[in-house]
Amino acid sequence: MQKTIKCKGEEMSKKFRHYREGIRKSFVIYAIIPVVIITLASYLLSFSSLYRTIVSRNYKYNVQIADTIGNIIGTYQNQADHLSKDGGMQDYLELNFSNSKLYSSFYDFVNKMETKGNFFVFNDKLKPLIQSSDHIPEYAQGEADFMWGPIRRMLDMPEKVILARQPAFTADSPSLTVGKAIVIKGRVAGYITFDFNKRDLVNLISKNFSTSVVITDKFGYVIACTNELLVNELGKIDVNFRDKSGVVESKDDSQYVTRTEILDAEISIYTLTSIGYFRSMLILTGVLLSLLFGMLTLTTYLSARKIADSKTKVIDDIIRAIEHVQNGNLETQLKVNTNDEFQVFAEAYNQMLGDIKNLIEANKEKARQNVLSEIKQLESQFNPHFLFNTLETIRYMVKMNPSSASTMIVVLSNLLRYSINNTITEVNLGDDVEYTKNYLFIQKYRFGNKFDYEIHVDEAALDCIVPKLIVQPIIENAIMHGFANRQTLTVQIKAAISEDTLVVIINDDGEGMEPKVLQKIKHILDGNINNSSHIGLYNVHRRVQLIYGEKYGVDLSSEHHGGTVVKITLPVNRGGERTC
Repeated sequence: MQKTIKCKGEEMSKKFRHYREGIRKSFVIYAIIPVVIITLASYLLSFSSLYRTIVSRNYKYNVQIADTIGNIIGTYQNQADHLSKDGGMQDYLELNFSNSKLYSSFYDFVNKMETKGNFFVFNDKLKPLIQSSDHIPEYAQGEADFMWGPIRRMLDMPEKVILARQPAFTADSPSLTVGKAIVIKGRVAGYITFDFNKRDLVNLISKNFSTSVVITDKFGYVIACTNELLVNELGKIDVNFRDKSGVVESKDDSQYVTRTEILDAEISIYTLTSIGYFRSMLILTGVLLSLLFGMLTLTTYLSARKIADSKTKVIDDIIRAIEHVQNGNLETQLKVNTNDEFQVFAEAYNQMLGDIKNLIEANKEKARQNVLSEIKQLESQFNPHFLFNTLETIRYMVKMNPSSASTMIVVLSNLLRYSINNTITEVNLGDDVEYTKNYLFIQKYRFGNKFDYEIHVDEAALDCIVPKLIVQPIIENAIMHGFANRQTLTVQIKAAISEDTLVVIINDDGEGMEPKVLQKIKHILDGNINNSSHIGLYNVHRRVQLIYGEKYGVDLSSEHHGGTVVKITLPVNRGGERTC
């Protein structure tokens, strides 16, 4: 009996091997070997050709941009140097002689240039004497004793023509400054500056849609770019690409990078081309394989006919099971005992269903963790320019008013400690308002009588639980944009409970927004991705919706020259059950 069983087992084993070997030989002889050879040859040829094309075009475009930028900025540098040494300019500053030719020389020079820069001539007190724009740059605003940015660099290096990158908050903001001090009898008597706005520089380098261009200073800060995704939160080029050339692997893609330094290494030109184009090669290979497999299907049809007939029932079972999965039913199991590849497939299918169900549960947990991670990331975004300006103010206060400087340091310390405390996500509104007072104290000291604020919070609203840093970013945004073309600014903070909703309103009497800008910001708030410079409003709105749902968030209204009102709606939550 055992012998009979053994014989049947050997016979079954032989049939199984015959079936497997027959299929293998058919595909090896008629399909696999030709496909492998043709696919490999096509892939290598296409890869080599495409790679050489990408490298060549990237390099040529980099050289073109570098020559264009170098020539334009170099010409402005030469003009600034020439005008700073012009006798008429020196007489104008020293003796206050009017000189119409001096005005004409500026306008004639700028009008001849492909890229128009705003020009200014300041005296040593930063009073504008000649100007092409009514908007005075931030680096020339304020008291002459508190010089910073390009003015400070020209004062420190009066013999050189300086290049200075400016933080461009809008597309029309200055992004790069060329400047030269005017030295008369060994003394700096004035300054000449040419400002290039971000929009003009971007237009200058936006000639090729398939290649991204980034212009940085020698510290990696971005002056202009055609792809904001390549700029990090500090305003620098992504660390993956800084000072790199050749193929650079990033988180989401591979890029071919060419980097060129110009103007004595003061400026770097990066051109980046995505080499994800190789996916098109995969599509081409797929088409070739499809054609080959079509031919193989025809040649193997007759030989596979009997096998297909004998396996029809199993295949039908597999198809029905797959249809159940497509309809969302993950409980359908395959029961196949054919002792061949279909049984292996059925076992793998059953294992796959189990893995899919486990993966779904894992993805749910991961999604929850991602929401928490995004909230933490949004909380941690602190404006570095505010910190820089505050530290600069403290640096001068240490010399002139040590006691006030000590107070300022304590306030700044409290402010930073509160903002970077990752153990706290939600706080009482009263605590957040107290934190905001520290921020307002610093801004009040910085702007003096130009800035004022009022706080009106109902007693019932003080103990409501709100997300940390809910008020300060809105005020920061109001100060940043409200002072445009304004000498003074007043900010009002109000909070009250309306029915089952906590309403926080921050309004200012600043410059307000044009309808197009207001519409753009509202569009950003309606989405969940922000690639603009409006970080404060978006962060508050996004955090509120992540924590409490899309029913709550930020509502914005503004009139050009008529101020801005930001309304934040939150559920009433006093530390226990939420009222909503």
